[in-house]
Amino acid sequence: MEIADFISALGFLSNPYYWVVLILAVVLAGSFGLIPGIGTTTIAAVAIPLLVFNVADPVIALTFLAALGGLNNTLDSVPAVLLGYPGAATQVTFLEGHQLAMRGQAAHTLGAVYAVSALGGVVGAVVLLITMPFLRPVLIRFSFPEIAAMALFGVLMVSVLSRGAMLKGLGAGFMGILIGTVGTSFIAGDSRFSLGTIYLYDGFPLIPTLIGLFALPELIDLTMRGQPVASSGTVSTAEVFRGARYGISQWRMTLRQSLFGVFLGAVPGIGSAVVDWLSYAFGIAFAKDKTTFGKGNLDGVLFAESAQNSKEAGQAIPTLAFGVPGGTSWAIVLAAMLIYGVTPGLGMLGRHLDVTMALVVTLALGNLFITMLGLLFTGQIAKITLVPYPLLAAVLLPLVFIAAYQNVNAWGDILVVCGMGILGLTMKWLGWPRPPIILGFILGPIIERNLWPAVQVWGFGMLYRPISLTLVVLAIAAVVYMTKAMGKGSLAATAVASADVADGPGPGGPTGGGGGAPEAVMTRNGVLGLRIPAISITWHWEILFPLVIIGITAWALVEAQSFAIASSKFLPTWMAIMIIPVLGIQIISRLLSPKDQGDIMDLGMRTGTGTEAFKKLAFVIAWLAGYILAIGVFGMPFASIAFALSFGFATLNWGWPGRLWALLPGAIITAIIYGFFERVMYVDWPQKVVLDLLTF
Repeated sequence: MEIADFISALGFLSNPYYWVVLILAVVLAGSFGLIPGIGTTTIAAVAIPLLVFNVADPVIALTFLAALGGLNNTLDSVPAVLLGYPGAATQVTFLEGHQLAMRGQAAHTLGAVYAVSALGGVVGAVVLLITMPFLRPVLIRFSFPEIAAMALFGVLMVSVLSRGAMLKGLGAGFMGILIGTVGTSFIAGDSRFSLGTIYLYDGFPLIPTLIGLFALPELIDLTMRGQPVASSGTVSTAEVFRGARYGISQWRMTLRQSLFGVFLGAVPGIGSAVVDWLSYAFGIAFAKDKTTFGKGNLDGVLFAESAQNSKEAGQAIPTLAFGVPGGTSWAIVLAAMLIYGVTPGLGMLGRHLDVTMALVVTLALGNLFITMLGLLFTGQIAKITLVPYPLLAAVLLPLVFIAAYQNVNAWGDILVVCGMGILGLTMKWLGWPRPPIILGFILGPIIERNLWPAVQVWGFGMLYRPISLTLVVLAIAAVVYMTKAMGKGSLAATAVASADVADGPGPGGPTGGGGGAPEAVMTRNGVLGLRIPAISITWHWEILFPLVIIGITAWALVEAQSFAIASSKFLPTWMAIMIIPVLGIQIISRLLSPKDQGDIMDLGMRTGTGTEAFKKLAFVIAWLAGYILAIGVFGMPFASIAFALSFGFATLNWGWPGRLWALLPGAIITAIIYGFFERVMYVDWPQKVVLDLLTF
């Protein structure tokens, strides 16, 4: 192809409708990105029939869909940083960025995020255009073994990032994979661990599970504090631009991470959460000081965010080249392409070159436009970190249940949020890392769909395939390197903690009987020997958690043996076999150690875990239980509005007329329910099951 062909394919730039739909998509993507739990994918799916019947030009329609789905990755960092409300693609942003927001650096952090997101989006678009003709042969060689190896690598890396609590990280990762096997087997088609409920035939849904494990515990914890996210700090547009300048200064890192993001996005089946954590680990591998990650490190946020935006272009590669969608948003674009008669393949660089160029230009321009939108308005939006969190929780707590309910519009969605919320809050309270369990849950189906066919077709020979062998070697090398590098920081922290303990009485100190290292002593006959301290076993009540998990895992192991088809029992059996010894070793280690066992790559309870914290937790849980009961009696719309109004009045300690601000959450929830879900989504709200039972 010649340069003239590419230039002529840019004719859509003179079409005013192109610019109208691009700006509309930017505004919609930016708006919905700011609303926690509500993505643009559903809006794009709803828009397909409207576009097909009203827009004849495929370039215009596909531009709108691609922009709507591909630009949501920039402003979705806002709720993760400001509100402590992460999504699937913003777990790293939440982990590092929200801690920065608590220090009053929210505006600076988001400014840097916008800069690297824009650069990442542009880099991704350019790489998409350049590499599409050349990556096809490589992607064809990516088969079951390669994808399975990359998925397993993802779980291992997040476990390694748990630093000194690696056993907890591995155990949580394997638990996530086991949870991911619940539901109908993709290979054999038989039901597993569904407990006889139709709802679980498809397994635990992603959005309610993610909200329960990650978002709900954070909202509860912040609500318990009763304070603003940041009590001080600079919140202004000028600070946003200062952050953007820092992001631009990191252009070399952004280029590296963006290229990595394109590569990950080009592998079908590697979702946003995987890209998030792998790009984070990839960036840490190049960092000189690895001890500050997980504690509020801006570079850690940028590692993930630059790759997140570029991965959209990577996901476009298999979509346009093979007709295999690289992600959910590109699945919607692909559906629209087929309706318009735009066939993926070599034709995308021939008769449909105008469509390809439109998608490439849209990703580049859209990222720049949405970045400008963020730079202009974030200085004001970031002031939300100065608002007392109970006032925000009055909106966010019902909103998480409303957002989760949009999964399949069933009571099961609400119950999954509650159940996973209990699990997530327990892990957060006891110091167990949640990122590995989330990633394991997401990667479980990917591992199973690829590992079992790989074993059946190639056996151990799959390890000798060039790409899979390379991935395995790189995985082992990366795990060893990261374990060694992260361990240095953990050992330093442990040494400091030990010194602190030794200064006072207690286990391991001068008056403690907690054992210690072997000590050189002189015996009575003048022979130098070693005095080995007695082993002390100390019971910790938090050991009950891994004991319960072992019990559930043992049941799953026995249950898996009843599955008639070998492929159905393969992954559950092996995961159960790996979970039990890992958690067993963790229990023994905890019994022998009087202290906690290292940092985790997660946020602990900000309010602590003492008696006062437990009282505050019980207060918030009681309100949520009342809210769930009210949904069953009065319906979700009324219960949500009533909760938003009453919770604000009950928790704000402002005098009159300051308490009138509690009316604002009710107004916001009312607008969201009746302005969006009722008029746009036409939601079928949950049945009033409690009322139905009482009137039966």
